[in-house]
Amino acid sequence: MTSSAATISITVELFGSPRILGGAKDVELAVPAPVSRENLIAALAHRCPSLVGHGLRGDLTNLEEGYVFNLNGLAFLGDGEFTVEDGDFLLLISSQAGG
Repeated sequence: MTSSAATISITVELFGSPRILGGAKDVELAVPAPVSRENLIAALAHRCPSLVGHGLRGDLTNLEEGYVFNLNGLAFLGDGEFTVEDGDFLLLISSQAGG
């Protein structure tokens, strides 16, 4: 028997105002593979709807200006395409000085 849709497990840690608004330190997500920025953000918005307009763009296509993802504590993810894998850890933070 084959699975109808593969998913990737990702942990998103919320830092600063996203943590306060989201009401959680981190969020476990199961995102359809292959992961795109849009389906990752949609999954995060589904789990933490209070982040829409406060870190996540209202159209769920990207992060709001001034917010960034960091992948596994190693690299900041820009607006271009990105690759995340099962078990990866993302940090959602404000990229503005002073947090």
